[in-house]
Amino acid sequence: MEGQAYLQHWPLIREILEEHIDSSKVRYSYHADERMRVRGITKAMVEFILYHNDPKEMHEAQNYPFGEQPYRNADPVLTVVGEYNDRKLAIGLAVKRRNRGVLFTVVTAMFPEHGRHVR
Repeated sequence: MEGQAYLQHWPLIREILEEHIDSSKVRYSYHADERMRVRGITKAMVEFILYHNDPKEMHEAQNYPFGEQPYRNADPVLTVVGEYNDRKLAIGLAVKRRNRGVLFTVVTAMFPEHGRHVR
């Protein structure tokens, strides 16, 4: 796994993420909403992938090399990849520490056609 800074904390992060999914607290960026609409990806599909898969990549703040503004992410971004109805789905999930809690924001979602997420 690339960027393992948060690997040791993944069990706790996963537990909190599942609670946020169950209580509809996961946020979606404007970019993610737009891309999901264009690509025919629903929030239910995204949340299924997040709930049932571990991250494949973890990028620290200012270290996410993809998107419209690479290396400008204020928060760590996890890339979670899984299958939904026999199709690979890759999710970019920002994790922000906030006071005594965590906020999760989906920053993008895609059906990868080639590259590192297809394997």
